[in-house]
Amino acid sequence: MKKISNLFRHTTLVLLLVLAWGVRGVLAQGPNEEIKDEVSSAQLPPPMIELAGQIGGTVNDTWWVNNVSVMGNMAYVSADDGLHLIDISTPARPTQAGFYPTMGGVGEVVLIGNIAGVLNGDFVLFINVANPAALSEVGSYPLPFSGFPDYAQDIAVVGHTAYVVRFVTGLYLLDIANPAAPILIGSYNSPDRTFGVAAAGNRAYLAGGQSGLYIADISDPTMPTGVGSHPGLMAWSNDVAAEGNRVYLADGLFGFGGLSIIDAANPRRPKLIGSIDLGDTRHVTIQGSYAYLLVEGDLHIVDISHPDNPTEIGFYDNDVTWWIDDLDAQNNYVYVAAEDKGLLVLRLLRHKITGGVSTNGGYLSSHGTYLAFPAGAFTDMVALTYRHLWQDQDMGNLVGIGHTFELEAIYHITGQPAQLAPGQTFDILVQYTDAENGPAIEDTLALYYWNGSQWVKEASSMVDPAANTVTAQPNHWATLWAVLGETRRMFLPVILDK
Repeated sequence: MKKISNLFRHTTLVLLLVLAWGVRGVLAQGPNEEIKDEVSSAQLPPPMIELAGQIGGTVNDTWWVNNVSVMGNMAYVSADDGLHLIDISTPARPTQAGFYPTMGGVGEVVLIGNIAGVLNGDFVLFINVANPAALSEVGSYPLPFSGFPDYAQDIAVVGHTAYVVRFVTGLYLLDIANPAAPILIGSYNSPDRTFGVAAAGNRAYLAGGQSGLYIADISDPTMPTGVGSHPGLMAWSNDVAAEGNRVYLADGLFGFGGLSIIDAANPRRPKLIGSIDLGDTRHVTIQGSYAYLLVEGDLHIVDISHPDNPTEIGFYDNDVTWWIDDLDAQNNYVYVAAEDKGLLVLRLLRHKITGGVSTNGGYLSSHGTYLAFPAGAFTDMVALTYRHLWQDQDMGNLVGIGHTFELEAIYHITGQPAQLAPGQTFDILVQYTDAENGPAIEDTLALYYWNGSQWVKEASSMVDPAANTVTAQPNHWATLWAVLGETRRMFLPVILDK
């Protein structure tokens, strides 16, 4: 039997004393199912999805949200009155950081470094977003007059080329090396109406309405050429995403449709690998092994790790109109452009637990994670929530082991976020399994916290490989925590002189 660390013995003893003496602050068991110990971060359970935050929307007498693109701590939101920059460093409390007004509403938005490319009717606007408090337009491009209403529908950027599609006249390629003076370098008049575009390698992929997928060869950007097509799941395609030779098509009309996964290695003969029926599917975003889709306004998450057998693993009823058609995903959050309901921020979890911690202290345990707060840790009664997030996010040179979590403390009286009282510490113990440890070097495991821009190792963190525990006594408060480890070590050769 593996030995138990001192912190775990201490926490267990205190919990027993609390049960015996009835001290306030012991938290109730969480409402969600136990996650089996054998589940590793590479074999994720289905996510629990909850509404974490919201901003904007005409229901709040503010702005109507059309599209969203997320990068780092900022969401770039196009609305009926212009471009809004939303600070999402605390996703549950999004706040406006900047605004650029436009004539008429703006549509799809894409990020190119410090420049946002925004569709505005027949124009593509390029807005400098380096300083959110002082946004400025650096350039624009008026798409050629086509003789009838033909607004831009979608935009993708690869390198210095922007790929813009219009409803009727198809694809336009813009050189945006100098966004102050974009140049039209080529176009392709697709055979049918066009709703979406993705670009990868030497190909552009177009969501062509009732004609499904169109593939254009863009190896010569001055002369894009149609080379292939595929009807998709039901011959009405609303959106498209691509990674390498694999194309993901959001199909749907009149309540029918779903996701089509197409192999375009031979663009002249693309073939269907797999599909899943979901309903009228309006949008697709790919993140890792998962497709995030909007189906009749609701979020569906599909596991695409086996493309011949895509499997739905998550669903959330957004309670919005069926034609909602844009979202973005980053780490454990999904951002939905919900029109009159504004920007919805959805959180993906494995489980959570909430309870009260008084000034006398309190304790929490949930699925192998133990938290202990001494008397005086908080200056008033708080509601404490532990959330085990669904997946490990980008950890740079480190690797997660499936223990990424958020801590939230809210004062009962004021409803404001609470901080640890000056000079106080609290205890964290995380129990892990050998299966969860995976590729991480076990004796390098430690507790890290996110400081807003990077992961920082908690100074008090210790690992006990014999007990499979990571413990720490932080003297500060942070929202986002993770158990991380190194995956490789470097050994320098030793040369001996004889």
